[in-house]
Amino acid sequence: MTMMFEIRRELRSLNDAIDKKILRNQSYERESRRHRYLVNQLRRVESEASIARTFSLASFFL
Repeated sequence: MTMMFEIRRELRSLNDAIDKKILRNQSYERESRRHRYLVNQLRRVESEASIARTFSLASFFL
């Protein structure tokens, strides 16, 4: 869970930085790449956590 929290926190910070750059009409290409990477990481971590919960629940019933 901690990894998901850290990724979400960094995404919030990155979104703020992107918003500020958009308002100042500056390029945010580097931030955009980092954002895409973090979103993919978050999806992977959430998927792994979901699978782990499923197996944990299944083992509870066995």
